[in-house]
Amino acid sequence: MKKSLALILAIVMVLCLGLTACTDNGGTTASEMTVCVGPYPDTIDPALNSAVDGATYVIHAFAGLVGYEQAEDGSLKLIPDCAKAFPEAVALEDGKVSYTYELKDGLKWSDGTDLTAADFVWAWNRAIAPETAADYGYMFDCIDGYAEGKLNVTASEDGKSLTIVLSNDVPYFNELLAFPTYMPVKQSIVEGNDSWAIDAATYIGNGPYKVTEFTQGQMIMEKNEYYHNADAVKTAKIIFPFNEDDSSLYANFQNGSYLFIDSVPNDQIDAIQAQYPDEYKVTGQLGTYYVSFNVNDEALKDFTEVEKISIRKALGLLLERNYICTDIGKAGQVAANTFVPMGLTDADGVTEFRANANGGAGYFSVNADDYQANCTEALALLADVAKSSGKFTVEGDTVTGFPTLTYITNEGTGHEQIATYMKEVYETYGITMKIEVQEWNTFLDTRKAGDYSFARNGWLADYNDPISFLDMWLTESGNNDCQFGKGDHATYAGYSYDGKDGLTWAESFDVIIAKIKASKDPAERFELMHQAEDILMSTGAICPIYYYTDQFMCSTSIEGSFVSPLGYKYFMYATVAE
Repeated sequence: MKKSLALILAIVMVLCLGLTACTDNGGTTASEMTVCVGPYPDTIDPALNSAVDGATYVIHAFAGLVGYEQAEDGSLKLIPDCAKAFPEAVALEDGKVSYTYELKDGLKWSDGTDLTAADFVWAWNRAIAPETAADYGYMFDCIDGYAEGKLNVTASEDGKSLTIVLSNDVPYFNELLAFPTYMPVKQSIVEGNDSWAIDAATYIGNGPYKVTEFTQGQMIMEKNEYYHNADAVKTAKIIFPFNEDDSSLYANFQNGSYLFIDSVPNDQIDAIQAQYPDEYKVTGQLGTYYVSFNVNDEALKDFTEVEKISIRKALGLLLERNYICTDIGKAGQVAANTFVPMGLTDADGVTEFRANANGGAGYFSVNADDYQANCTEALALLADVAKSSGKFTVEGDTVTGFPTLTYITNEGTGHEQIATYMKEVYETYGITMKIEVQEWNTFLDTRKAGDYSFARNGWLADYNDPISFLDMWLTESGNNDCQFGKGDHATYAGYSYDGKDGLTWAESFDVIIAKIKASKDPAERFELMHQAEDILMSTGAICPIYYYTDQFMCSTSIEGSFVSPLGYKYFMYATVAE
């Protein structure tokens, strides 16, 4: 590994966005804690989950070969979890490398049955199987055999070791192993049972806790006595109520019903900071809040692809990101002009990747003094489209006859306030935007299906490398909400790469991502990642708004919980005072 998350975190902390643990006020340890990290999850199947709140549930119920813990200095570090130690890479004659992980003795599932290396083999191959339709299946593409549909991963006959052959060594492989998609699932429970992950009786894991209740209103997890590190788990029960109403979350925190809430009402942030200076937290996250456009949007079907690109770029330029950060976000967010966020470094390990984006200029200016120039550029782009298409008109700063677009967002005061701001901005120019607020699971499904015009979106790093913000846009990726390379966009040949013009998405973006993953030269690899981001941003379909911070409230009675820059919340080794 070239960089650890601890180093990334140090960089983020320099920017005044530290990783914060919750501390206690003394007293005896309680037997349970109630913490709310989000709404009813879309899924908590490790192979299918793609949401941060879902990942928090998964890491409490499952354990991978590798995990995280908080060091004494507050940083986050990788540790062997189900594995005994981090093995050394073994170079193979064909340029591939292998790792052999020895499993800890006596590993068991939460039902008391034995867990072996073969369970990892089965779970990983399930995750890449087409019938599973896992969003994160592509995260296994560094393992030999991925392209053929069967991973070159083998379990020893005694089930105590796992040998993994990589097509080429990757610097972040141990971080991949700590990701929820790489966690094992029990074949006898999962195979042929599509509802296993929504039933407490069949949600069998191997982590610190086991699920004992799972309803529409809450999930209850109780200590798993079969977990290999069960002695370190002090709190017997964690209650996870499902709630996405910011006002309700805050009220429950105030009355003591919830000891942790993962969001707050944006319109009350100033008062919350004053009243709860020790409980209200803002920490750094490796992520970007953005607007995603559907490249196959029916509302714009009468325009050429080039015209659609100009429209998307214009709508993005009309937004004042500094206003959104300071007047709506109010939690130290930083205006974004790249998709790959702050905190991730370039090839030198020091310079931020975003500092070198588009030759160092970013993809547009976020300087407050340049906002009017951005608006002028946006109107010029729209005027060109109006002239070429004849579908609407632009006179001065007034747009007439522009098609109505619907913006979708999930519930949440911050998301809805940003949507309202966007609507008001566009209306000043004569552009009508409708807002549709959807329940969380419906919202995720709508985006995934491409049944929208443009949408609220956000992405947090899955591991410490810019590629985690790029390979999600592969044609067949389950996280490709923009629908690049799909439908009508599959035949659009407007991209360039490696001296060739007139390429489709599959011929350009998919190819460059494959080359990045095959590269053994760090300098070449990072240069290719910059080129990939250039292609991505040339579409106008990714409209960065700000770089994330994570704001939440944590009772001072909790000790030992921590959060990561990936957005996950860790309560497995926490205690709470009576």
